[in-house]
This record gives sequence, structure tokens and C-alpha cells, in this order.
Amino acid sequence: MAAAILCAAALPAQAQSAPAPSSVKIYGIVDVGVEVLGNVNGKGTLARVPSNTGMMPSRLGFQGTENLGGGWRSMFTLEMGLAPDTGSFGQGGRPFGRQSFVGLETPWGTVSLGRQYSMLTWSMQDASPIGPAIYALGSLDAYLPNARTDNALVYRRSFAGLSVGAGYSFGRDAYNAGPSPAGTNCP
Repeated sequence: MAAAILCAAALPAQAQSAPAPSSVKIYGIVDVGVEVLGNVNGKGTLARVPSNTGMMPSRLGFQGTENLGGGWRSMFTLEMGLAPDTGSFGQGGRPFGRQSFVGLETPWGTVSLGRQYSMLTWSMQDASPIGPAIYALGSLDAYLPNARTDNALVYRRSFAGLSVGAGYSFGRDAYNAGPSPAGTNCP
């Protein structure tokens, strides 16, 4: 009888220790609007569909995780910006220019390597009442919309509602690292 009770108690404990399955998520946003400008160069009205007008920049992405056990997970993100008006890639025309990184989530925080959001972006993410829209806080400073860093090593951790992080980029964004006559800020 005691052996039967012990076996019955061990089964639920064993079922809880099984790692979660791997997951891959495909997601996207297509957000467009129409912009009507009056008295354009003194010649009348212009109506157009700019690439970045809606509340959220258009994108297509892939995210995946693999549970390694013991509170450890490997992860990846591949995310490309899209211009719905032309069908071209955002971020200087490169595929997966929004984010492209791999990482490791541990009980002590997350470490990731690749093209990803900067610490400045993470710190301002909830500060703007209208998020990443075209006229949000990021549009006030030309360096803020360039929210990603290339070849970056990033550590982040949240505990008790406080998020901390550190990042180092081994290379600048070759397409646009701030205001330049040839570049556009990368939405």
C-alpha cells in the first residue's frame, strides 16, 4: 500500500518537471495610412501613402525558443521591416533589419547577441504615450528612432518590477546611425 501511494505521488512530480516544448511564432503587422498635404511647394495638395504612417511600423517576424531545462531557454528573433507602399524592406533595404539575434534566458537574466534594440530604446519604450508612431517622442531626436544596434551583446534582467540592462555594440548601424543626408531613420 505504501509503495502504491509513493508511486502515485511521484507521477505528478515527474510530469511537472518535463520541459516545455519548443516553439516558433510567426507574427506581423501591416499598418498604413494616407497623408494629405496642402500647399506643397505652392502647387496644391499632395495625397500619398508613406511607408511609416500608422501607429506601428509594418513588419514580419519569426521568434523561437527551446527549453533547455533548469530555467534555461535558448531563443532567436528574426524581424524584417516592410514598406507596404512599395513592398521593399525597411532599415536600408536589408532583410531582417529590425532585429536579428540569438540569446540565452537563464534564472539570472537574458544574454543576447546580434542586431537588437538598444538600451535607450528599452528605457523609453513605455515613456511615450503613443508608442513608436511617426510623431512619438522618438521623432524629436534623430538618434532615438535609430533604435537598434548592430553586433550587440546585451544583458537584461527584471526583478520586482525593476528592469536593468547593459549593452555593447561591436559595430555601428552601417545604414544610418543618426541624421545624415543620405539616410532615413530606421522605423
